[in-house]
Amino acid sequence: MNQTDVLVIGAGVSGLSCALYTSKAGLNTVVLEHGESQLKSVKMVYNIPGIQEGISGAQWLESARTQVFNAGGSIHTGKVESLALTDQPYTVVTTDGRMWSAQYLVIAVNLGYPLLESLGFEVAINEHVPSKKIRKVLEVGYDGKSHQPGVFFAGLLTDVPSQTIIAAGQGAFVGVQIASDFLKRPFMWHD
Repeated sequence: MNQTDVLVIGAGVSGLSCALYTSKAGLNTVVLEHGESQLKSVKMVYNIPGIQEGISGAQWLESARTQVFNAGGSIHTGKVESLALTDQPYTVVTTDGRMWSAQYLVIAVNLGYPLLESLGFEVAINEHVPSKKIRKVLEVGYDGKSHQPGVFFAGLLTDVPSQTIIAAGQGAFVGVQIASDFLKRPFMWHD
């Protein structure tokens, strides 16, 4: 079994943002990705403050992945088949049979809601997303905290609008909360 401090399911905007902060805080962080982020197909993103000339979705994702690696995190390909959420550490099994164990679990998948429903999480349409294909987890707010200790949600599952900068900020907020809890002190990163 592969053991890690933080397991992030989803390598899109919010998942990578969360992983960047937990990795930078020194937590052993693994990101599991399956498929591709919806951002990858976006030709140009012009609404990220500080990037005046814009950036393609694919470039942004590649840059974020590099930052996660440089901060000490790792990214693995794998589709989640099952989650055991009874006790910490939580166990995740991928369809290829790999098993992961983590104290903190971050679920950052926009279209993976059938698995959430099978685990007893109630989901509804995220009304902030015009396509109506994205769900939100009921009773989970911007902080991403679930009723299960150490289980967080990131991105559009937390009922935020479908905007890159908002999803990134929410994911980073989740990462800071996890790092602060793990370190037993407020985590700050300003370099």
